Amino acid sequence: MNKIALYIWIASVLFLTGCSNNSEEDIGIDCSQSDLAVAVSSSVEPTCDTEGSISVLGSGGTTPYSYSLDGINFQTSGDFTGLVAGALAITVMDANDCSFTLNTTLNSNGSISLAISTTNSDCSNDTGTIEIIASDGDGSYTYSIDEGTAQASNTFSSVGVGNHKISVADGSGCEVSTDVYVSSNVSLSGDIMPLLLAQCTFSGCHNGDNGSDRNWTEKGDVIAKAARIKVRTQSGSMPRSPGVLTQAEVDMIACWVDDGAKDN
Repeated sequence: MNKIALYIWIASVLFLTGCSNNSEEDIGIDCSQSDLAVAVSSSVEPTCDTEGSISVLGSGGTTPYSYSLDGINFQTSGDFTGLVAGALAITVMDANDCSFTLNTTLNSNGSISLAISTTNSDCSNDTGTIEIIASDGDGSYTYSIDEGTAQASNTFSSVGVGNHKISVADGSGCEVSTDVYVSSNVSLSGDIMPLLLAQCTFSGCHNGDNGSDRNWTEKGDVIAKAARIKVRTQSGSMPRSPGVLTQAEVDMIACWVDDGAKDN
């Protein structure tokens, strides 16, 4: 095999195994210096018969913006409808993946207010919990999850990772529903980084040799390319030999990405 043919063969192997240098370059952005912000422009308080809404506008940073109520599921519009009364954490993200979170409250106008807390679940086992504190109703509340049977307890256990519909009713017939996301207990520092360091950062592949923006020894690179890492590990194109991932480890990476690829 001549040198040209050898180089072509090596390049094709690297591309197929996920160590290609053929992707966009990240621009170094220091989000701590960003002036990104978000402010409430209007809101409608929920009643027992009507749901609430809130509209926000981003400013600063680099457009376009995307907005989220849970820091995981983002949308291009700053308008949120179908809301119950209670605390809100509204996050804006700009084109550089910098983010800013505004904590605010949507007050009740005759509706039930909810304060909801969660504990994380194992990625492969349903071990999470959801606790609901209801107020502003008549005091005799019942609670249900995912349209199941109502119960007197305000706590749900053995809850899996993902979105869950929580409904609360009081004795007067007022009922409110909201979606709650339960995160996994997978962490970037404790789970994902050690896994990538062990299986994906050998010479020539994701140790900085194949591109400064695909160096899996750096948290920032892993976060920026989280969606790509999920796709390639699920397809089996990453890692390349001698690296190997079990199905449980592939699922763990997917859980972390689906949770919003947080620096946790």
